[in-house]
Amino acid sequence: MRRARYEACLQLGAHNQYLPVAVLPLALDAGARVNPLRAFLRPVLGIRGRWLAACNPDWNYAVEAGDHGQAAPANLEQVWNEGTFDARLHLFRQLRTHNAAAANARLQCALKDFSARERVEVIAALQPQLSDADGPLLQTLLKDRSREVRMLVGPMLATLPFTVHAQYINAQMRTLLQQQPAGLLRRMAWKLDAPAVADVGWADAAIDSKRPGSDMLGERAWWLYQIARQLPLGWWCQTLEKTPTQVLAWARSTDWYNALLRAWLERVDASEPEWVQAMIDVEQRQLRLGELLAMLPPAQREQHWPASIAELQQTSLLAEVLGSTSPGQTLSAAYSQRLAADLGARFGDESLRYDYVQRDLVLELLAVLHPSALPHVQIADAAPNATEAMLDCVQQAHDVVTLRQALHSTF
Repeated sequence: MRRARYEACLQLGAHNQYLPVAVLPLALDAGARVNPLRAFLRPVLGIRGRWLAACNPDWNYAVEAGDHGQAAPANLEQVWNEGTFDARLHLFRQLRTHNAAAANARLQCALKDFSARERVEVIAALQPQLSDADGPLLQTLLKDRSREVRMLVGPMLATLPFTVHAQYINAQMRTLLQQQPAGLLRRMAWKLDAPAVADVGWADAAIDSKRPGSDMLGERAWWLYQIARQLPLGWWCQTLEKTPTQVLAWARSTDWYNALLRAWLERVDASEPEWVQAMIDVEQRQLRLGELLAMLPPAQREQHWPASIAELQQTSLLAEVLGSTSPGQTLSAAYSQRLAADLGARFGDESLRYDYVQRDLVLELLAVLHPSALPHVQIADAAPNATEAMLDCVQQAHDVVTLRQALHSTF
């Protein structure tokens, strides 16, 4: 039922409706326990929900949110100066969309009040609208006392090509990457080397010259990795004049593949679908398949999955399917239709008798099917000798289908 909370909030918000008064305490409690749920809850609390939230310190995360997530201007100064960190972060994100310069000025003054973890969260909030105007603020953070902050800021700055930091990182890699004649035909090819000695400028560029003793990379590979992780992935395609797949193939031909792969896996995200696709075929990646697939649009993601429940279970991909389907998302209508009939039959399967993990997985899969496929799910009856857990699983399946159909038929 956990996913149904997100789905209910999205349905209400899409139709400009608010949560019923009777469920507000339960909803606010859920938001207090589950941080990701808060962004879904805020737009559907309404005036009564925000008033109620003000009565309980545990619900402060919701006090400052106005209709559809807009902060009330009259409360702005109070929220920024006296609110919880979550409330201030929420407000900062809103201010960034309307007046980035003013938001940055507030952040600059408030950074000293935040813990390292909080600084990481609020700095990450700059990324959606990152621009050259953010360069001066980020440049100062390269000397932050927290290594985690420096590790975040370096790659962000390196995506802004006109900043001093981006030009420095670019120059560092250019000295290591050279075109040289190769092969019998002496054609020009790119050759990569790692730094031989530490550069004096690294301390100001979020590059640690001292390798952690527990790290698997050698010292030179460690240095190369830190430079490579800061460069945008597009830099490699543009410089080498290769596609992501070709860049990965080229990297395998170097002596520094592990350092490069580690750097690129840290950089890849949903904004680089071609890189995600290329990474899926890499065997030595540290990211799970589900983490990469979650970065792709659903239609592309589903091309990598079997079309039956049995195959999903046999290949241990069912957990990956669920892991790459974010809260509030569903599978596509076409893929859901292919799974629907088989999924319903699974609830009567003897294999669920002792496997509580599979019971949880098939229930969660039912919660991410596209709504249009729900009428095609016929929940099988439990066997006559079913255990209490099996009977409970079947009942929960009926409850999920009933609830989700009600959510999508009400509006």
